[in-house]
Amino acid sequence: MAYERLQNMENRFTVCGIAFVVLIFLFTGCALASIDDIWTPSSGDNPWNNSQMVLITENAGKNLTEYPVPIGLNSSNFDFSKAKSDGSDIRFSYGNKTLNYWIETWDPENKEAVIWVKIPSLPANGTSKILLRYGNPGVTAASSGENTFDFFDNFDGNNLNGLNWYAESAGGGMVEVQNGICNVSAPKVHAYDSSMIYSKDSFNVDSMFVVKRMKVTTGTDNRGPMLWQGFVDQVDSRKNEIKHKTELANESRVGWETAYRKERNNLFDLTDVSVPEGEWYVSGVAWYEENNTRKVAWFKNGVRDSRMDYASNDSVTIFPMHVYLYAASYKDASKNTGYMAVDYVLVRKFVGTEPTASVVSTQLEPNISAEPISENISENISENISEPEVISVPEVVSQSQATPGSQLNSENSNPGEVAQAQKNLSQEEAGAPNVQFPQYDVGISGIKLSSPYRFDFPALAKELNSSGINTIFLNVSSEDVWQSERFVKMAHENGVSVHAVILEDLNCTEKGSEDACKASLNTVLDYNGKSLAPFDGIDIYVKPSPKESDVDYGKLFDTEHRGTGENISISASLPLNYTASQIEEIAPFVDYFVIRAYSDETEELNSLSDIVDAVALEMGEIRGAGSKGVIEISVKEGFKDKLSIQELFAGLADYYSNDSAFLGVSIYNYNNYTALPQKAEPEEKKSTIPGFEALSVFVAGLGAFALLKEKRN
Repeated sequence: MAYERLQNMENRFTVCGIAFVVLIFLFTGCALASIDDIWTPSSGDNPWNNSQMVLITENAGKNLTEYPVPIGLNSSNFDFSKAKSDGSDIRFSYGNKTLNYWIETWDPENKEAVIWVKIPSLPANGTSKILLRYGNPGVTAASSGENTFDFFDNFDGNNLNGLNWYAESAGGGMVEVQNGICNVSAPKVHAYDSSMIYSKDSFNVDSMFVVKRMKVTTGTDNRGPMLWQGFVDQVDSRKNEIKHKTELANESRVGWETAYRKERNNLFDLTDVSVPEGEWYVSGVAWYEENNTRKVAWFKNGVRDSRMDYASNDSVTIFPMHVYLYAASYKDASKNTGYMAVDYVLVRKFVGTEPTASVVSTQLEPNISAEPISENISENISENISEPEVISVPEVVSQSQATPGSQLNSENSNPGEVAQAQKNLSQEEAGAPNVQFPQYDVGISGIKLSSPYRFDFPALAKELNSSGINTIFLNVSSEDVWQSERFVKMAHENGVSVHAVILEDLNCTEKGSEDACKASLNTVLDYNGKSLAPFDGIDIYVKPSPKESDVDYGKLFDTEHRGTGENISISASLPLNYTASQIEEIAPFVDYFVIRAYSDETEELNSLSDIVDAVALEMGEIRGAGSKGVIEISVKEGFKDKLSIQELFAGLADYYSNDSAFLGVSIYNYNNYTALPQKAEPEEKKSTIPGFEALSVFVAGLGAFALLKEKRN
């Protein structure tokens, strides 16, 4: 009897032991399965060794968004020895967002720097704080004028960027770009020589046009050329215009000329530029509205010259305008040749009383964040800073130095670092959580639209802005091309280029298709010659299997090339694996190619490696022909959300960062893209331990077996 009791006790201990092991295993397994969810790299894996707070104060009584603010660094508020010698490790953040910025000047020897930072939001008369980080030797430059301002060009290369500018000249005038400098010149010994560049984009009131420029006289007349800088609505009619004019040696004669419809005004000899020939300086023309009055102002090297302030609702327009630069000889002399040399230009937002920035000189703890703060600044920062010394940025901004824009680099793909992000305006208005899109730097970021009629344009503009898209490829037909004019005009007013895509709906194997192609092309060319809102480019949709086509695309592109002139870009949209010889034949007549990285025969192309492999042949042929390529992906290729598309674009920009043949990215098409969520909901995670579920069943079975054995006993 005692033996049986002892045996029962042993069985019970065995059962309890097995049950205990099962429970321990289950709890431990669950903990191990979720370890990826709770572990993230520490801040030590991403060492920005130094942080300081910057306070941004709004002074105009306006709620500002995406506003560039200059931040001045000097020996009293910043330790240059703790940053990289070129400032490439500088970063700014607001909350959990990394901000776009551009280094205007960086002089560690004299311990001076001016950096423009694009602030997402500034409340009227309020103060916000952002975080300045530096001291990370493992990162590369992220300074970008293109991402910081509404418009930026530092004239890289040896050709004027046809996607940004139109160029016109008369007499012996000419425009040249060499070694990063654009010369707008009147070089010949003729009266009435002139040359001009003007932007394809137009800009709204509350804008400032900034140019780093230099006057050079090459003739015997020491007055040199006349130089103009300003805004204009239409170059041919000039109904609305604001131009800052300088003349004579050292640009000593300065004036305004403004026009609003039929009202014109001229003001001369209000000030003196007083810059010797051959010396660089920065000229800024501000056009803004304040207290229901339209005004203009002029800045030299960042300092406002109050003698040039002018206000008028009669002769200062409120309509959108382009920016332009102009050089001309005098009508009464023929030897005053010369040019305006231009290092860079930018257009930025402007309010009459601009925000100011103050750098807190005290070092902050590494984990401090940046966020909006109340007007009582001391209460919000006292817990992190003890009696800080606050240094205000002086209104005088030192003379600018050209800083090359940077390509997207490997820093953005490092999961331990904060990715640069754009604000998703439509998401925020709807109250949805903000999704950070990675920032990427390309010439064209486009999207395909099938029709201009079906969209609410304000919603479309917000979608494009939140996604960083600057170009629309619009499918048009010869029958309804004029119905696109209002749409193109609205796009231009919002700073978006529109390229007409023709022949997409054409069956190129039908008899007479070549005549239909020529007719469609001629209709669009005729529209561009007469319209108030011409297309910025024409893209011919090339069909697969050129051997079966009745269309001679070589002749078609030649016709387009001769018909569009220099001001309209020409592109060819190619299917995957297009014939190499055809690319070589077309290349001399186009500015770039669009590669359609999708097809009915190909499996889903939605990863960086698959797309790079798929377009490698065509990119190689395009590269060999000295042309450029835009890679177009299809939303239907299995993308789950907009974030995955933006991450792919950032990956492509990174992969091709040193490839001169890579021009940009595009999406096919808007309908499918806008229907995607910003970020898909994460799928439920299963166990990450191999064989965990099977092992759990086995152990549970052992427990059940032990219980049954005990019951029988």
